[in-house]
Amino acid sequence: MAGSKSSTGITLIQLLVTLAIISVLSSYSSSAFTNLIERERALRAMATFKSLLQYARSSAVYQHTPITVCAIDNSMKCSKDWGQRNTIVVFSDDNKNRALDLEEQSLRSLTWPAYNGFLRWRASLGRSYISFMATGNTWQNGSLYYCPADRNPQHAAVLIVAQSGRSYLSYDSNLDGIDEDRHGKNLTCEW
Repeated sequence: MAGSKSSTGITLIQLLVTLAIISVLSSYSSSAFTNLIERERALRAMATFKSLLQYARSSAVYQHTPITVCAIDNSMKCSKDWGQRNTIVVFSDDNKNRALDLEEQSLRSLTWPAYNGFLRWRASLGRSYISFMATGNTWQNGSLYYCPADRNPQHAAVLIVAQSGRSYLSYDSNLDGIDEDRHGKNLTCEW
């Protein structure tokens, strides 16, 4: 058509609206992505420890000897502090003294912090360790808690160990965004 002008550009208002929408979407996806990363970190930490405990249990059965898992302090004794600067060790505890003696064999170890979070072991009778008998059972039960560095309970997890020696991961049964412990209570990071 002669004399008509066609416009192919966008207006300033269209550009500002588009930028606002992109900004909102990117902030939402960034938060969701951060949550996904932190949850994956917790699950990886617990999977690592589940594997370590399964190894300890199968070693006890295979070797027909008590196997202990605990955090070792500088004196090579089991420590209550599983989280900071201690090494978690799987070892044959022939004399059942909960210490890695010179004549006992260290089977595996893991230095924490491997996942930028905090660990806490809670067991029956306040024990700082878990021991597997030659049957694969343990006479105690316990829970290994993981809390992220920011102490957000939505990213916390727990590995629950039954007297049978089997372990299982926590989950969010009531769908409120926070896993529950073995008693059905929401996990907290207030320790």
